[in-house]
Amino acid sequence: MVNKPQSKKHKFFSLYYENDGFNIKGEKLMGRQAAGWSFLKSIITSKRYNKLGVYLKNMSQKELLFDDIKSLLTDDNSSIDIRSFPYAEPNLTSEFGGIQLPGPNIIEFANHRSFFGHHHYSLCGLTHTTASYEVMSSFSSLLTEPVMPWDAIICSSESVLNTANKIIEIQSDFLKSRIGSIKKVLPQLPVIPLGVNISEFDFTEEFKFNSRSKLGINKDDIVISYVGRLSFHAKAHHLPMYLALENISKTLKGKKKIHLIQSGWFASDYIENSFIDEAKIICPSVNCIFLDGRDSSNKDITLASSDIFMSLSDNIQETFGLTPLEAMASGIPVIVSDWDGYRSTVRNNEDGFRVPSYSLGEGFGEDLMFNYMMGIIDYDNYIGGTVHKVGIDVKQCIDKINLLIDNPDLRKKLGSNGKKRARENFSWTKILDQYEDLYEELDNIRINQYSKFIDSSYKTLPANRQDPFKIFSDYPTEILKNSSKFKIAKGINRLSIKEILEFSSIKYTDNVPQEEELEIVLSSFDNDKSYNIDKIINITKLSSDMVFNILIFLLKYGYIHIEGEK
Repeated sequence: MVNKPQSKKHKFFSLYYENDGFNIKGEKLMGRQAAGWSFLKSIITSKRYNKLGVYLKNMSQKELLFDDIKSLLTDDNSSIDIRSFPYAEPNLTSEFGGIQLPGPNIIEFANHRSFFGHHHYSLCGLTHTTASYEVMSSFSSLLTEPVMPWDAIICSSESVLNTANKIIEIQSDFLKSRIGSIKKVLPQLPVIPLGVNISEFDFTEEFKFNSRSKLGINKDDIVISYVGRLSFHAKAHHLPMYLALENISKTLKGKKKIHLIQSGWFASDYIENSFIDEAKIICPSVNCIFLDGRDSSNKDITLASSDIFMSLSDNIQETFGLTPLEAMASGIPVIVSDWDGYRSTVRNNEDGFRVPSYSLGEGFGEDLMFNYMMGIIDYDNYIGGTVHKVGIDVKQCIDKINLLIDNPDLRKKLGSNGKKRARENFSWTKILDQYEDLYEELDNIRINQYSKFIDSSYKTLPANRQDPFKIFSDYPTEILKNSSKFKIAKGINRLSIKEILEFSSIKYTDNVPQEEELEIVLSSFDNDKSYNIDKIINITKLSSDMVFNILIFLLKYGYIHIEGEK
């Protein structure tokens, strides 16, 4: 009989913290880390939570967490109660309703939950890129792993949701062809966008002026900006942007100076040289400025200096696109490719313009997937290969940039629209409301509907998480049972219990019986009598499991021997 889970009021899920999901101070700044940091910051500084649960893999992660958030703890929020949970006890997070994960893979944590009962808490993941083999595998595994309807994987855009559903449907068809009809028990897949800390993008006119002056940009010059990882194979190929800006610069014939600020970071010298060298060749009349975007002050300078923000993403790795939203929050009109998550944030002709993107259809990527699957190419070459099968309408891009250059009032209008949209729809205040609504829904399903799923799943461990002595039960001659009989072994030269427990070959594992326990069982034997396990349990008053463990240890190291049944 399974006890019905009790309703627990909670202010927020426990957060699974790994530095890699939130750190923005490392050499490599990824979009998922920037998004994770923004999320964490919003929780700490929002003043809506008086308690935060943090689920940790080890103590070093706890130290990194507090190092990350110490700058966020002020007199206004320093009283927040941050409670940590050890990795071996995820069930303790039930006080908060569940665990919020920084990535989409809830499978590992669902398997961990199997040991405690699937109904005790919920799991909630968050998508970033969906292009990697690992992420696609995690979506396909939802059909065969112990996830529940009270779990969720948040999709940052409708495009991400559609991708996830396609993967699940293809895997479902595959399983049907292999084993027949299957029962689908899936997590929720809600669409909740990433959020922005709006106050970070309220730049004063003085700061804007000083930012342009610092970069040697005159008042009447036009500044186009790009913020994000500078990677032609993994984010956005730079050549369409360079081609468009050079065309415009030549058309202006010196009437206005065009500056392009690219604020980000390069993963290698090869990539860096590609950007710099190709800018000199393709757009020599444009003043190309490269800033290290890992320094947050450079991002502020870039956005504060900008007249127009541009991001022509063409990569399947992109799922949402946070930087156009940050530009909108800064009051800058944006020009983006009509690609994936961008169409969820940027309203065409209202906040800026979405330039059409085009790709080849089904069948044109099979060579890439085959080579990736076979290990002939790596992930970078896989996603990089797709880039050359995606086209951006450069002519329309030129037309939209010219339109904004020629119409300062339009720039102001679109920038104002974008700022309002970011504030009303994508501020973390609004996004956290959606998270809390989701958590309430998951609680309701888990508490009130668990019985629909509990009979088939409760305490059912996956096949690869089974007790080894169940899986390998055919290995030994015999398995100990309560009727198994033992006697003190004679004629064997052996060390004392204390001495043998000091052997390094025994001490290396921590599940060895203690000296006191071993002595209790050993002293229960009469030299000439044999005892079955039930008798020894009765004499020692120790638990059954403990006696079994002690007897097998004493048997192994020659203190007792086993007798056959008579």
